[in-house]
Amino acid sequence: MKARSFTLVAALCVLTASAFAETATDIRRRMEQRLPQIDALKAQEAVGETNRGFLEERKAGAPNAAAVVAEENRDREAVYAYIAKETGATHDSVGRARGKQIAANSRPGVWVQDDAGNWLKK
Repeated sequence: MKARSFTLVAALCVLTASAFAETATDIRRRMEQRLPQIDALKAQEAVGETNRGFLEERKAGAPNAAAVVAEENRDREAVYAYIAKETGATHDSVGRARGKQIAANSRPGVWVQDDAGNWLKK
């Protein structure tokens, strides 16, 4: 949990140094507030982490899962785009690197995708 929080904060700290600090702060706050919902959805096996660094619904019927996934992915998209712009990397490579970090730091039982796109439980 500490490693995941640290990685999230570290990635988002890059954003806070930008000219878009207010927007970055808003994104960070939303992501931090949403984290307990995401953890609960992962525990229910309703969502998983893709190899591109995004959430995906895995099981229908979880209340608010679609909305949480859409909101989180929108914020992750913004973070990855900013990091790609600042580092000269591609948006996809940033997302894939983040996907590997998320998978490595995920709790046992969380659905993650491997590099080939196959779903497996950690």
